Amino acid sequence: MAQLYIDIHTHQHRPPEADLFCVYNNMLNSDQDHSFFSPLTAGLHPWHIAAEDPFKGLPLLEELLQDQEILAVGECGIDKIIPVPMQVQQDVFQKQVRLAKEYAKPLIIHCVRAFEEVQYILKEEQFAGKSIFHGFNKNKQLAEQLLKKGYYLSFGASILTGKHDEALASAPLDQLFLETDDATLDIRTLYAYLAQLKKISLEELKNTVFNNYQLVFG
Repeated sequence: MAQLYIDIHTHQHRPPEADLFCVYNNMLNSDQDHSFFSPLTAGLHPWHIAAEDPFKGLPLLEELLQDQEILAVGECGIDKIIPVPMQVQQDVFQKQVRLAKEYAKPLIIHCVRAFEEVQYILKEEQFAGKSIFHGFNKNKQLAEQLLKKGYYLSFGASILTGKHDEALASAPLDQLFLETDDATLDIRTLYAYLAQLKKISLEELKNTVFNNYQLVFG
């Protein structure tokens, strides 16, 4: 597995490939097909929180945590650019943090303009597990703040614009992941870009990401 291209977060189900390892995400409160591909993370996405039933999918998440091998809780989090009230988003996120803590699972975090609020809840709940901020596309300063606190960052297709080169160049490899999320691009493209930026071989990058995977997911 150390020589595989690990895609830490994707919503796309792809045919198996010998050199590819994808971690699929299931948004349990959405209307998507809830086929449970393996390996799997699952959670309640803030985009799909419904006013009439904000905790839709939570009982299924608890059931999955008890009965199936779920690698992580999420993606879950807070998004300030959607119309769902902040208090509702915080409540839904907090319940998932508690479940991750109860079942000793890491978190895959969706965070848009709410890094302070997300970190406050993690601190309030005394969450000591591993947390990955997925789809990270912010500046070097914020990246360094999060990395200093021990969080992991996962970068997606936006790195190909070159806008995140500074953040990527300064970030330690042992706290980084790569992902395709909902994009249809090949994860190998992201590995090639990061390896070139870091001036390392693809083999070294794949080995490091594998080690990160082992540390986060066991």
